[in-house]
Amino acid sequence: MALAYHTVSHIAFPVDLQEKEVKERQRSTRNVPHHTSDVYARSARLPDQSDLEKAAEILNLGKKVAILAGRGALNGTDELEQTAELLGAPIVKALLGKAAVPDDSPYTTGGIGLLGTRPSQEAMEDCDTLLMVGSSFPYIEFMPKPGQARGVQIELDPKRVGLRYPVEVGLVGDSRNTLRELIPLLRHKADRSFLEAAQAGMKDWWELMEKRATRSDLPMKPQVVAWELGKRLHDDAIVSCDSGTITTWWARQILARRGQMHSVSGNLATMACGLPYTIAAQIAFPQRQCVAFVGDGGFSMLMADFVTAVKYKLPIKVVIIKNNTLGQIKWEQMVFLGNPEYGVDLHPIDFAGFAHACGGVGFTVEDPGECGHTLDAFLSAPGPAVMQAVVDPFEPPFPAKVKAQQALHFAESLARGEPNRKKITLTTISDKVREVI
Repeated sequence: MALAYHTVSHIAFPVDLQEKEVKERQRSTRNVPHHTSDVYARSARLPDQSDLEKAAEILNLGKKVAILAGRGALNGTDELEQTAELLGAPIVKALLGKAAVPDDSPYTTGGIGLLGTRPSQEAMEDCDTLLMVGSSFPYIEFMPKPGQARGVQIELDPKRVGLRYPVEVGLVGDSRNTLRELIPLLRHKADRSFLEAAQAGMKDWWELMEKRATRSDLPMKPQVVAWELGKRLHDDAIVSCDSGTITTWWARQILARRGQMHSVSGNLATMACGLPYTIAAQIAFPQRQCVAFVGDGGFSMLMADFVTAVKYKLPIKVVIIKNNTLGQIKWEQMVFLGNPEYGVDLHPIDFAGFAHACGGVGFTVEDPGECGHTLDAFLSAPGPAVMQAVVDPFEPPFPAKVKAQQALHFAESLARGEPNRKKITLTTISDKVREVI
């Protein structure tokens, strides 16, 4: 169940069954040893040929085609890029599809949504045709408006077809295999203006991301840690992130490279998942670099699991962005509700000391000038290790394009008595000034 449907599976043994004494002669006649197997059978079905032809017709007629790739497209990197080249289409990535196409690909505009990029949002706003590949991205406010674009969807689960956007053709099948069948039916578009506009936008976007990630002022910005970590990850690294403001820095400042895996609790937005994800990844792939990129709020919920890594000598590396606050809750209270922050302060914990107490290794960095050197020592340390990076708690994880209502709520929260309004205002203004000079 877990392998076939990519879902959590639960096996329960009732207590009365646990206490029951069973003798060999009581074995059921249907309980035959080795009569089942756990072979992984992957669905690779293909859509009907007539549906493929209808989809190709729609895509060939489109003048501004955008591709939205999700988790279901993770095994179709080459096919996605071939499709993008033929259609002159930028590839927009849902959060779980971060590794579907490497971030240095000339075809991708990166993520979409609150944690996404401006070029991705603009591609969605301007496209006249949308090809969804293995994605059930739920935030319809970031999708094209109904009637704006014709839609084609590639989806393994037929009940998800048309769930987020009113597509005209649903291709039920494996993403990679379906793209392979679709590609010969697509015509190369001579007009590359839509893709070129997205590429120009991404050049500006990455310059902005680098500017934010190379600041040397104190307190250290969380973007600095993410950027420096991303440069040092192995080409086959497995990176697991947590849910919160931490997800913003992972999504934007850690560039996915070809061959890497990136995981996050995308459907549930569950806090504290980063550490157990990394432990599981290290057990499944003992020869690969497995790194958790988490916040102090999420880590503190399941931090005892670090002992598991020590006990089984799992060389996981845990980067903790420490700002002593439940950041996502704080900013949601302000930007979405217009309320001052409430009940989001965390009691400070020395996570480096905790790592040592557990039998691992702990590091601390507060100065952006020392961040790279500390990361080098941390990543090369034998066995499980923790690095706590003390960062500015007032650095806002703003969306790529701030909506008027969000700006209004932000102003309302300050006016209603936000306790840190002076520091937040100064930080926000300072950030904007630095980006224009």
